Amino acid sequence: MSPSKTTAPALARVDEIMSTPVLTVEASASMWDAWQLLFVSGLRYLVVLDFGETTLGVISHRTVLNQIPTTPEHLQGRTVHDVIMRLPHLKVLPGDHPTRVAALMTEHTVEAVPVVDETGRLLGIVAESDLVRWLLQ
Repeated sequence: MSPSKTTAPALARVDEIMSTPVLTVEASASMWDAWQLLFVSGLRYLVVLDFGETTLGVISHRTVLNQIPTTPEHLQGRTVHDVIMRLPHLKVLPGDHPTRVAALMTEHTVEAVPVVDETGRLLGIVAESDLVRWLLQ
């Protein structure tokens, strides 16, 4: 049995496939706080905002678990800012094509990218699962 072929819509836009609302965390928060947000919400991604509400990027549950050792004491001693500054600061616009998100994810080995407007205001997030859903429609 061979898998069926699908053709993604040529005129698709990121704002048609993004997920909303988005769980956010301030850059000044501890990694322990970020872990608690992820654990309680059941989500896998947090968009990191700086003090001026500018989107800095995304941290995932894997980002938190990679902070060795993953003890509460260690995670309380590290800020989200410390970690996000070592990660790529990727963003896409709502009018971008979903293949742009896929290319960024592949190039930078990330699982999700925030969607922002021209002023940098957070609108949504595109995760790998959003891209798979789009490809299968």
